Amino acid sequence: MLAAILTICGSFMFTACSTDNNAEEEGEFRTMLKSLDWGTDTTFVYGHKTPDVDAVCSSLSYARLMRTLGYNCKAKVSGAVNRETEFIANLFGFALPDLKSNVIPQTRLILTDHSEYAQSVDGAKEAVILQEIDHHAEGDIPDSIIPYVRREMIGATCTIIYEMYRELGVEIDDETARILLAGLLSDTRNLTKATTQYEDSVAWVALVTQLHLEDRVDEISRQMSEASNNYYGMSDIDIFLSDYKEYDNIGGKAIGIGSLDCKASEMEDFINRMLAVMPQVMNDKNLDMLFAKIDNKVPNPDESNPDDLFVDDGTYFIYCGEGSQTVADSIIGPSLREGVAYSKEKISRRQIVTMLTELMERLQ
Repeated sequence: MLAAILTICGSFMFTACSTDNNAEEEGEFRTMLKSLDWGTDTTFVYGHKTPDVDAVCSSLSYARLMRTLGYNCKAKVSGAVNRETEFIANLFGFALPDLKSNVIPQTRLILTDHSEYAQSVDGAKEAVILQEIDHHAEGDIPDSIIPYVRREMIGATCTIIYEMYRELGVEIDDETARILLAGLLSDTRNLTKATTQYEDSVAWVALVTQLHLEDRVDEISRQMSEASNNYYGMSDIDIFLSDYKEYDNIGGKAIGIGSLDCKASEMEDFINRMLAVMPQVMNDKNLDMLFAKIDNKVPNPDESNPDDLFVDDGTYFIYCGEGSQTVADSIIGPSLREGVAYSKEKISRRQIVTMLTELMERLQ
């Protein structure tokens, strides 16, 4: 894999920071930072609620960057991290952020990997948001109210932050490299997700090479995937919410979307269990509609690649709430049965949000 990606990326990663334009942009960025209203207390850096690896690692690595540049920033999480995050933090040997589930008014914040108030730390609406670093579309936290926003529609927020280290000429030590690589591996599934872009491949090559993980990265990615699908001892509601995001206003509706994986041999029972808890999740979170994508895992027919025991074979899409079947049938296709649709193509949550937004706007 590494050789193929090196061929694609060429020498970009060694020359990206060498132009006069980049030097000018670096100066403008540093000047912008000096102009921000930092206040006198710590600025907290948060990823989204139900924090996954990219949310946690982007907040950690960006807080490190800000501290290197002289600003008092510290990463926090607003909820418990998932099992994949615990696994890779233990494997790579970095400490997870402390839990701080809410902030008081006028707290200075930097947001990573999200752009929705519903996904942000409680109290964010009364806080002062200084920056946002994200790889999703603009949400209901308007870019116009944030002094600095960097948004790139690529595979991982950690890739954006890797780029920023390089552009600013800040050395990436090995621990920071491990943090950045963890987020990149998770959110691109080792460069296999449809949302993966050229920039992710460039960062992947640089970080894997620096850490001398060429012979281990595929196995590490497989172990991360296994950890993310380890639901042992969890209630069905906890499973549903293990990778879950809320959107307060898609076409005037409050919508939740979960993201799950399941082996094809266990899919029917798994879908039934998730459908059974969805009404309670809707009620607890006061939602109008609730959806989840479940990637269908089948045995890898290529026995020569032991690091990838399963591959994706489409995505199941389950739904609950008034009007949700109309939505599902419109963006995915006719339902297989009540509450369940299926796409032959693997679809990401980001793609679902885009399709949902476009559909809801047309229906208004």
